[in-house]
Amino acid sequence: MGELGIDAWGLAVQLIAFLIFIYLFWRYALGPITNTLDERSRRIAESMAAADEMKVEMAKASVRNEEILAEARQQAQQIITQAREVSDATVARAQKEAGEQAEEYLARAQSTLRQETEQARLQLRQELADLAVMAAGRIVRKELDPAAQTRLIEEALAEASGPSDGRR
Repeated sequence: MGELGIDAWGLAVQLIAFLIFIYLFWRYALGPITNTLDERSRRIAESMAAADEMKVEMAKASVRNEEILAEARQQAQQIITQAREVSDATVARAQKEAGEQAEEYLARAQSTLRQETEQARLQLRQELADLAVMAAGRIVRKELDPAAQTRLIEEALAEASGPSDGRR
């Protein structure tokens, strides 16, 4: 090898140094980088699974909200029907009393009828308002708005991916 201008001892030292460099590079640089990339891939996969699960939960919440709204509408219709029945009964009673009483009681009976009808309407309005507040409260507890959903998903993905500059 000396004829070719290659020093055998120098070549052996360089070969050993190169093998040591490859070993150290694999052990302390490439291995941790690979592990870090694998960990990030796992976190991203978990975040995506969590996001999919959140979508499913939001769909279920939407269905529940629709059921609650349908129930609230049905209850409101029942309240309106009952209020009409009460109002009709009150009107009928007032008309019967007005017909049976003398002319001097006619004005007083009409005033009473108006007051009872207004009271029934006010009561109906109050019950409708209470029902609407209750339904809205249930809806608010069950559902986030789309902007909040998007923000929460983006924050979860940002937390899962960690810093992008390699500092850990």
